[in-house]
Amino acid sequence: MASSKGITGGIKEYKKLVKKLENINKDSEKAIKRTVSDLKNRAPAQVTKAVTATYSIKSGDVTKAGKIAKGTAKVIKSSQVIDTIQLTYEGRPLTPTHFKMKPTTRSKSIKDENGKTIKKAKPQTITAEIIKGQRKGLGPNVFLGSNKGGTDIPFQRKGDARLPIKAIKTLSIPQMITNEKVSQEIQKNLDELLINRLNHNVEQALK
Repeated sequence: MASSKGITGGIKEYKKLVKKLENINKDSEKAIKRTVSDLKNRAPAQVTKAVTATYSIKSGDVTKAGKIAKGTAKVIKSSQVIDTIQLTYEGRPLTPTHFKMKPTTRSKSIKDENGKTIKKAKPQTITAEIIKGQRKGLGPNVFLGSNKGGTDIPFQRKGDARLPIKAIKTLSIPQMITNEKVSQEIQKNLDELLINRLNHNVEQALK
């Protein structure tokens, strides 16, 4: 039969173990919350990295299309899990000016002092590099014209006549992100970021 002293000692050790486990749970919860915060701050850069690896677009254009990343952590049956990390990107289809378009300005006619044309504007072949390393012409009947913002953008005539014309558009940032190759790269980047930050934060919390 166990003595009362032995029972008391066992209870004390049990309480210490429970306390230790409680502290571990608190530390792990802290690590999870820090990881969510890290992902909110760092995930957009991983999206930008994946997009600019495939498309010849400036990082700033991708960044501007993203809203503030949202993230939450919650406890489910005493186990801390990352519930959601949400990144939202919005934007309309972009003009080729965002994709290393050449030339960037119109060829203009030269006129004399009386306004008479003495040299016509040279024909221009408008090209852009939408996919990295793949510079392509924008098609026939394409010319540069003035945009409302003051920059020249490409337009295309819908027929042989001078009018009507339409502005040429390419892809939106959301379309680039959902490209199969890009979306897979984003997922890989985020998985690596999650594991890296979670391991780091758990180690810091348990010190």
